[in-house]
Amino acid sequence: MRARTGYRRHLMPALAALLCAPALEDARAGAWTQKESEGSAYLQTIATSSDQAFDGDGDLFAAQTYDKVSTQLFLEYGASDWLTLLVAPELVQIDVGAPASAGYSGFGYTEIGARLRLAYGENWIVSAQGLARIPGAKANEGVAAIGYLDGEAEARFMVGLTFEVWELPSFLDLEVAQRFRTGAAPDEIHFDATLGVRVAPQWLLLAQSFNVISEGAGEAPVFGLSYEYYKVQAGGMYDVTPHFSLLLAVVSTWYARNAPQENGIVGAALYRY
Repeated sequence: MRARTGYRRHLMPALAALLCAPALEDARAGAWTQKESEGSAYLQTIATSSDQAFDGDGDLFAAQTYDKVSTQLFLEYGASDWLTLLVAPELVQIDVGAPASAGYSGFGYTEIGARLRLAYGENWIVSAQGLARIPGAKANEGVAAIGYLDGEAEARFMVGLTFEVWELPSFLDLEVAQRFRTGAAPDEIHFDATLGVRVAPQWLLLAQSFNVISEGAGEAPVFGLSYEYYKVQAGGMYDVTPHFSLLLAVVSTWYARNAPQENGIVGAALYRY
């Protein structure tokens, strides 16, 4: 049992570099497309830390420390009312504690793709989105860069609804995605949800859930175990002007299997044009 636990503790920081790739979305309901010739720029920084991990049974144990700061710029442009073009470069800084004592600072993934409106009504929309994820790290940059070495592609199906909660304007965004990964890592299924409630003219409260399940295990030693993790995020967005907003939120991994337990803070700025 001790040998098995030691193996898990050695494995977790490498898995963390893979599993903690940003899944957090723009605070707006993601299914909606931009209007033609309009767009947005969303700059987001997520700072998380971890000194515990979930084993294969979902139980927590003390693990190597894992600290990460990810800054990503999401750019969207409405090529037409039904087609939105997307690009999102990312910078990351990762520090893994002893005994690995590794670090990586540089480019993460750059996402390039488009969102296509499939159908819509007065209070709902259905969209599909495709992304190519281009890695920014090189194989010689150490264990902390493992999650950023291989190309990926993602196909996402999205549904957005608008309604009222206690007479307050609200929206719900539900998304399911298939992520195809190259190299040793297994493919993944993603399930995400965002509930937004405008509690005051300038305040939007947000509750979000981000969930990932690997499709089996990949190649050993780093990806030799299947994994899953479930994160929750809660916060608020304040509209400084009709075109500029600020967001602050907290995020935590509430349950996982063969993955780190992360806690952190999210800060972002949104500009609409």
